[in-house]
Amino acid sequence: MLTDGILAIKWWAGIWILGLLAKPIVNFLFPTWKGKWLLAKPIGLLIVSYLVWLMAITSIAPFGLGLIIISMIILASLSGWVMFKHKNSDAYRESWKEILVEELLFLFCLLFWSWIKAHEPTINGLEKFMDFGFTQSILNGGYFPPKDMWFSGQPINYYYFGHLTMAVLVKLTGVSLSFGFNLMLATLFSVTFTTSFVMGRKILSKLSPKTALIGAIFIAWLVTLSGNLHSVYAFTRGYTVDSPPPFWQIWSNLFNKEEFLDGWNTYWYPNATRFIPYSIHEFPSYSFVVSDIHGHVLAIPIALILLALNILLWEETDKKRVEIIQIIYGFLSGLAFMTNALDGPIYIGLWMFFKFINNWSGFENIKKVIVLVGKQILPILITFLITVIPFMVTFKPFVSGVAINCPPALLENRKIGPLLFEGVEKCQKSELWMLVVLWGFFAYAAIGLASFVKKGDKTRKLLLIISVFSALLIVFPEFFYFKDIYPLHFRSNTMFKLGYQAFILMSFVSGYTLVSLVVQKNHKLLTKVFLIFAFPLLILVSIYPYFSVRSYFGSLKEYKGLYGLSWLEEKYPEDFQVINWLNANVDKKNHPVILEAPGDSYTDYNRISTFTGLPTVVGWAVHEWLWRGGYEPVGKRSADVTEIYTGVDPVKKQELLKKYKVKYVVVGWSERGKYLNLNETTLSSLGRLRFEYGSTKLYEVATD
Repeated sequence: MLTDGILAIKWWAGIWILGLLAKPIVNFLFPTWKGKWLLAKPIGLLIVSYLVWLMAITSIAPFGLGLIIISMIILASLSGWVMFKHKNSDAYRESWKEILVEELLFLFCLLFWSWIKAHEPTINGLEKFMDFGFTQSILNGGYFPPKDMWFSGQPINYYYFGHLTMAVLVKLTGVSLSFGFNLMLATLFSVTFTTSFVMGRKILSKLSPKTALIGAIFIAWLVTLSGNLHSVYAFTRGYTVDSPPPFWQIWSNLFNKEEFLDGWNTYWYPNATRFIPYSIHEFPSYSFVVSDIHGHVLAIPIALILLALNILLWEETDKKRVEIIQIIYGFLSGLAFMTNALDGPIYIGLWMFFKFINNWSGFENIKKVIVLVGKQILPILITFLITVIPFMVTFKPFVSGVAINCPPALLENRKIGPLLFEGVEKCQKSELWMLVVLWGFFAYAAIGLASFVKKGDKTRKLLLIISVFSALLIVFPEFFYFKDIYPLHFRSNTMFKLGYQAFILMSFVSGYTLVSLVVQKNHKLLTKVFLIFAFPLLILVSIYPYFSVRSYFGSLKEYKGLYGLSWLEEKYPEDFQVINWLNANVDKKNHPVILEAPGDSYTDYNRISTFTGLPTVVGWAVHEWLWRGGYEPVGKRSADVTEIYTGVDPVKKQELLKKYKVKYVVVGWSERGKYLNLNETTLSSLGRLRFEYGSTKLYEVATD
């Protein structure tokens, strides 16, 4: 635990320095906000990471510590200029006591989730291989776009900017990625909680300081740790089928201790994110538990800052400041796009929605409003495009457009069940009661906001607009979806990405509504009734972490540490030694190609390329299928790898090794298990044995 603590403090120090460098910029953006110091940390990391990325992708300098330091100097210079321009503004100052309290809150959240994570630190399962591999490939150095560790000779064709931010912290602090991966998860948890806390204090600022403080903590809890109403199934006998029955049909006997505890103890927390058939509807609390450091999690800080800027613009009257904030908004929207694609358009859409509603005066002036909003959005769109153009030059989108879910012709003859396939047309609709289970708490809060919160308040109007926008995000997949490669779960990614943001947005709405109504004086009868019924709903969404943490982290009974590769050393000791040898003896800046057996996605295959970041000929099949726009290039490479391992013609093997510029060939457990007729004799004749541990061998081949 001592080692973990030292590494966590080193990691925190790196974040602290980045926050310090960005503080003057945050002072300028949020001059009257309390908790500005907490906003400086993610903003500092994002600016430095973008500068690193921009210089590496334009071939000015390769990724490395030197480039990070140069980027920090640029940020410091920019902050120095901003501080000089506004040195006499009292509104920018915070007392050292305020900063100390804010820092302690951030550090507490960081150490708290680090401690939670240390009870199950394994970097395995779901898409952790992908996220680790991307980050390790970036850390290996070189210019951008970084190399794809599962498709040699080609760059990563995915939204990798968030993984770059992790790589920047790893390189800056000197903490190994095998520890840093888990520390990054704790950092995202801390940033989510503390940024939400700052925003909560802002929207509750008209209440007493003590009430605003408590309310902000409550809002931060909802954003970071709450779930949905699916936890009502903990009070049922549970279900094991793909089509879950309504909870009221399987109530457990609350007065029968055995039956009640059976449901309570067997409730399976992931079902809350896979409730509607063939769909995904995750939320931050689930993400922090299952520990995938994926794009949608890495983008949470950007999404929160974009929402904070919307709150800022809502009250801003200085035209010059508005123009500057709009440029920054476009820049951050670009970063959101490069981290989790749909987040960029979503938050540009939110800004436009605000402007449209604010300028709306009736249908007779709709053309005038459209023109006005169009003019106002230009600075954001231009900045957005300037930000992402270098990324788009090397990126090939794998979304082929927007399609209609359930065209009218299909609705008339719809079969019983959630699916109907007729040619390429598809139909999936969510049952209304299922939507209520997922979104009922938020919908109830929005109704309370509209009906019982004091009218005339600007914050109330802001949150009502957010509520309507969130509803549109939730409803969109019922009628449309973004086309990708998945035939059965064709709308799942659309529902996932849009619903994730709706959950975050509506957490602020719900927190504000409940706090405002609780402290509101002279409660009317209907308000009291509303709060009475809100209480059990709040309990249901709040108990979610009890089930998820208990299940994933083993009820916090065994502290294992933050090192994430112990499982690899225990389960695959021979591969672990090969990985260590490659990491210690190979010049990874040149990204030499290794050959290993490819495997299906979400398996333990391709662990050597994952944990070295060195490119292999082909890796996880479905992932590369998505990233490469079809299965043909993946299948062709897989066939060639099979030929290299099993073929008897040494000349053909040599040609294929040269074709893919293979430097090292692995022959171990995966290869012998996958290729039962593996021809090691011919392989060994094509190179020399460089490393051997147990039955696993690593050959170096000459392909020049």
